[in-house]
Amino acid sequence: MHDISMKLIGPWEVRRRIKLPALVHAADAMAVERIVGELKGVLKVVADPDKHQVTVRYDANQAGYPTIIEAMKSIGFPPLDSWWCRIKGNWYQYSDDNTRDVAKVPPAACCNKPPK
Repeated sequence: MHDISMKLIGPWEVRRRIKLPALVHAADAMAVERIVGELKGVLKVVADPDKHQVTVRYDANQAGYPTIIEAMKSIGFPPLDSWWCRIKGNWYQYSDDNTRDVAKVPPAACCNKPPK
C-alpha cells in the first residue's frame, strides 16, 4: 500500500524500513513522520503503528541512517535493539557512506583518452 509512494526515483535515493517497538498509536506515527520529515534530504516518511515500523525514503547523498535514528531517539522512539536490527542498521550506514563516496567520484575518462 505505501510502497507506491516510496518508489525510488533518483540515483542516490534509498528506502529504509526501521522497526520501532514504541510506535503504537496514530499520534506517535504523526510525531515520527513530522520529526523525520523535517530532516534535509528526507523525501517521504510513512509510519505504521500496526506494524511498529517506519519506512523512510531519502537521498543518501544528503541524509544518513544515523541522523534519522538520532532524530527518532530524540523524541523517544529508538529502533528495535536486536542483533538483526543492529546488523541491518550497520549495513544501512555502510551503504549510505558508500553512496556518498560514489557520488563524489569524478566521471571516468572517455575511451582511450587519458584523464586530465
